[in-house]
Amino acid sequence: MKRSILGLVLSGGRSRRLGRDKAQLSFHDGAKQLDYMLSLLDTFCENLAISCRSSQIEDRASRFDAALIYDAEGIVGPVAGVLAGLKYAGGGAVLTVACDMPLLDPASLLKLLSLRNPEKLATCFIARDGKPEPMCAVYEAACLPALEEWVAKGDFSLRRFLEKSGVEGITLKESQLLASVNTFDDVEAVRKRLAR
Repeated sequence: MKRSILGLVLSGGRSRRLGRDKAQLSFHDGAKQLDYMLSLLDTFCENLAISCRSSQIEDRASRFDAALIYDAEGIVGPVAGVLAGLKYAGGGAVLTVACDMPLLDPASLLKLLSLRNPEKLATCFIARDGKPEPMCAVYEAACLPALEEWVAKGDFSLRRFLEKSGVEGITLKESQLLASVNTFDDVEAVRKRLAR
């Protein structure tokens, strides 16, 4: 069942360690990673969007009807995409996923959405280190002013923001489903896991 929530793929990273655009990687039947993440979101979300830097716009073509929104200018990191998504959602909530989470599955997103607490600023999984995982989360509309204030103080860390904000944290037994791909070793490890 689709929900009245914006599904946002965060894809504005520079992929410095990998040396190539992670959104263009392919792990699932030849589909670009960007399209795979959009397909996951499309299962649950009425509207889809892709956040990216303005220089990436030509590389973000997709088979999905997804709005292209630019990361907030002058802000470093994924927080730029979350801010842009919350502004674009116009008072609605945003379900974010990073473009480089090839092991993420529909069951995990369903769990996140089912246990969502709209009374909190955000609902997110708790990573293996016991800290909030900001890249796969539901950010409520009320999060926007708090996040803007946080960034105005010069802190661009979404994880620290979530730690300080008293979010709804959810445990995911298979925390490796939240793993991101940052190096060629990560790419090979994911391909081996998916080949099983």
